[in-house]
Amino acid sequence: MIKETSSNASNRQFLHSVCRINGALETIAGRWKALILIHISEQQNRFSLLKQMMPTVSDQVLGKQLRELETDGLISKTIIPEVPVRVDYSLTSKGEALLPILDALAHWYNPRDISEQL
Repeated sequence: MIKETSSNASNRQFLHSVCRINGALETIAGRWKALILIHISEQQNRFSLLKQMMPTVSDQVLGKQLRELETDGLISKTIIPEVPVRVDYSLTSKGEALLPILDALAHWYNPRDISEQL
C-alpha cells in the first residue's frame, strides 16, 4: 500500500495522467496474472483447477491475484451454492479483449534477446 502523500503516489498519478500504458501495465503486472487469465480462458476456471495448473503458487498469492483481477474488471466470480460451495471465474469482456494483447506480448518477447545483449 502506497501512502497517498508520498512522492511515489504523486509519480504514479502523474504517469497515469500522461501515459495510459502505465496504468495498463500496472493492471496486468503480477507474477501470475497473465497465466491466470490464460488458464481461465481455457476453462481452468476454479481455484482448485488453477492451483493444479500452477502448483508452485501459494493459496494466498493465488487468492490475492484473483481478487485484484476481479477488482480491475478482468474477471468475474460466480458463487454456486452447492455443498461444498463452488466458485467459478470467467473473463469479462475487458479480460477477453486483453487475450490478443497478451498473445502479442508473448510473440514480441524473446528471452534470447536479453542473453545476447549480456
